[in-house]
Amino acid sequence: MNKYKDIELYDLQDCPFCGGPGVMDDIGGWCVYIECVDCGARTGHMEYKDEKSKKEAEEACVKLWNNGRVVNFGRGE
Repeated sequence: MNKYKDIELYDLQDCPFCGGPGVMDDIGGWCVYIECVDCGARTGHMEYKDEKSKKEAEEACVKLWNNGRVVNFGRGE
């Protein structure tokens, strides 16, 4: 069984700060964001209420990330 069967795959560009890979994360079923695994740069959190608005939030995050609209506070703990 594929545990990733419900995950939408998006074409993410490399991090605009360091060139590292970005990954999308979902926080508790209410918002998503994209973060660089190397330097911690990230998009803002995009809230959603249901599956339709979740897809819209994911697409908005991808657009922000791919256009370099990210902040970098450095790696957290």
